[in-house]
Amino acid sequence: MRPLETISLLLIGASIYLLIFKKDERKFLASLFFSILCVILQYYIEGFRWQLNFALFIMPFIYLRFKLFDNRSVVLNTITITWFFLAVFIPYIIPVFDLPKPDGEYDIGTELFCWTDSTRSEWFTKEDSTDFRKLVIQSWYPGKKKNLSQRNSYMNYMDLRAKTMAKAGKIPSFLPKHLEYVKSNSFKNIPVRNSDQKLPVIIFSHGITGSRLLHQALFESLASQGYVIFAINHSYDANITIYPDSSIADYRSDLTGHPDSLLIRKKQIITRTNDITFLINQLEKIESKKTTSLLYNQLDLTKIAIAGHSYGGATAIFASSLDNRIKSCFVLDGWFSPLPDKIVTSGLDIPLFCIGRPSWDDSDYPSNYKNLELLLNASTSQKFHVFIKNSLHLDFTDIPLFSPVIKYVMDVGKNSPEKSIKIVNDLAFLFFEKTLYEKKNIDLNNYLKDNVFIQN
Repeated sequence: MRPLETISLLLIGASIYLLIFKKDERKFLASLFFSILCVILQYYIEGFRWQLNFALFIMPFIYLRFKLFDNRSVVLNTITITWFFLAVFIPYIIPVFDLPKPDGEYDIGTELFCWTDSTRSEWFTKEDSTDFRKLVIQSWYPGKKKNLSQRNSYMNYMDLRAKTMAKAGKIPSFLPKHLEYVKSNSFKNIPVRNSDQKLPVIIFSHGITGSRLLHQALFESLASQGYVIFAINHSYDANITIYPDSSIADYRSDLTGHPDSLLIRKKQIITRTNDITFLINQLEKIESKKTTSLLYNQLDLTKIAIAGHSYGGATAIFASSLDNRIKSCFVLDGWFSPLPDKIVTSGLDIPLFCIGRPSWDDSDYPSNYKNLELLLNASTSQKFHVFIKNSLHLDFTDIPLFSPVIKYVMDVGKNSPEKSIKIVNDLAFLFFEKTLYEKKNIDLNNYLKDNVFIQN
């Protein structure tokens, strides 16, 4: 919980204690007054969220019971204590959480792009022949913040996002709205860090119903250590894509129950892979100053890696097999079934690291890891495949940070989010250091062997 939320609840708790147990009217009224004052300050400074409604309405309730009822009533005391428990419990289980502090030495900048590929008609809007593929892409980079720099919001446009996020997670639409108050560790459009050395690039592809915004803990960790990350919102595959003019590309990739769903996904992955190729072309335009960006003359395009989660993992592998500008590939709980058979049986000739949950047996694609095994056996460069014990599909995103009880309602495992996120961040950094910079002193096998959460 945020500081003023915590103080408000402590003052309300003190008021209830003074009313019920101490029966000290003067101190009760003083404590209640400061509770009200703190809630007002909290509203204006931190912003009010629906989870605090129980705390807000308990204050007039306890004042009225003080004025109108016998303070010795067991029923009223039980109601008051239960109400206060809910006032504390609900903000606790649905918190305004903090992203982990990045490990690196650099501040983190972020820049947003919206680019249209005029060579491709939009795959998802076949009814409109004039519609071309338009993408929102966000970068995270090592920067140098200014004195008045404000941390970027973790998510914006929450009135639009809440409905689509809730639908994907099968939860009520009001539940995620508080995410507008979560702050990232990034600063919008700050200068790039000062250095003569250009920065390696990592491209990221999210999963079906996912978003570029759900992996910011990983992006910030890498950016703080000297990498530039470009994360694509794959329009109409993403939970929602919001363009700078506030128009949207809604989610149109739901194939639940469709008999040809896997066949459609295999066609659709070509669109996603073309998004990757288009992005790399745009990076070349940034370096040649044909496209405006803070990152001009900062990108080392001889050191490009790619990463992805779930369907984004398959996208990363497909793109790696087709575009020789990509030098290494990192996959988070990849969904390999949509990959063309030719790629699975040919493998990759660049370094490949796959990390995921122990089993896909309880999913709709229990043979998923058999495809991965074929891919790894055919790949000719460095390759790693490890599991995080007790993990599930969403442990490889930021979603476990959203609530301490989220594992009971979504596809999240038993590990603490701090531990899972740190393992992924550490392995991604070590892998990219080893494969992009070719550092000889990095021994991934030692890290894997010494980490009790990792199962080979």
